[in-house]
Amino acid sequence: MPRGARSDTRADVLVAAACTLASLILLVLPDAPRDRAAGMIRGTVVAPLAAMQQRAALARRAFGANDSLVRIADSVVRRSQRLDELEAENARLRGLLGLGHALGWGFVPAEALVGRGMGDDHTLLLSAGRAQGVERLAGVVSADGLVGMIQHVDAATSVAITWPHPDFRVSAVSADGSAFGIVSRHAAPGAEGFLLELRGVPFRSRLANGTMVVSSGLGGVYPRGIPIGTVLAELKSDAGGWERTYVLKPAVRPADVTSVLIVSAARAEAGVDGVWPAAAPPKPSPDSLARRAAADS
Repeated sequence: MPRGARSDTRADVLVAAACTLASLILLVLPDAPRDRAAGMIRGTVVAPLAAMQQRAALARRAFGANDSLVRIADSVVRRSQRLDELEAENARLRGLLGLGHALGWGFVPAEALVGRGMGDDHTLLLSAGRAQGVERLAGVVSADGLVGMIQHVDAATSVAITWPHPDFRVSAVSADGSAFGIVSRHAAPGAEGFLLELRGVPFRSRLANGTMVVSSGLGGVYPRGIPIGTVLAELKSDAGGWERTYVLKPAVRPADVTSVLIVSAARAEAGVDGVWPAAAPPKPSPDSLARRAAADS
């Protein structure tokens, strides 16, 4: 056996023997000396061990409190996010109620059900169908503007295509009536694929960025005056200088659509003038009226 190991073993035996001898002496001592000896042991040997145990308990409670604080903070953040979502949803519902009040008649309210219709990302499954008076090719709108068009109608549900759908088309006009064209999705990769494109605008009609574009009412599906989007920029056209093409920022984001109104054919024929204030044509200023009167005289 190595000398170091023998020394450690001998030291352990001596310590054990000393402890045994001390315990025997304490057992035979009277109460007063034994209490004094116990107090000395508690003050010299037990006190550091007790302090270490106390610090360990405090550290354990601190770690537990930190975990609790982290969980509370996470819970507050989640509730705050849900609150923001609820506020946005309430704002959309208030807008839809206001839209229904402005329309007055000739519409069917519907909810966008969980999931999409027909396995297509560009369609909506709606909670109203033939039983509620929904017809194929009816326009679908929200408080922000045009959502799409009813493509299929079942007894209790219907499927609408939204503007990113490849088959979506709508005849459009600028809010001031100066330019007409056809709006469809902007076929571009990445984020630009979520924009709209206004084609067929006569070359003499130039639209400024920010100009509101609305449905023109031609074609009989969408009444005139539903917001479609606003002009972002002009694209280089392949028509050889005969027409202009513009990229539009859509008025409605399909991902945010939860509730819609389906406009009946009779209501579309009657028109929706004044329902969307943002789509109303700008009022001419007194100066422009005076210039027009002078030109006519």
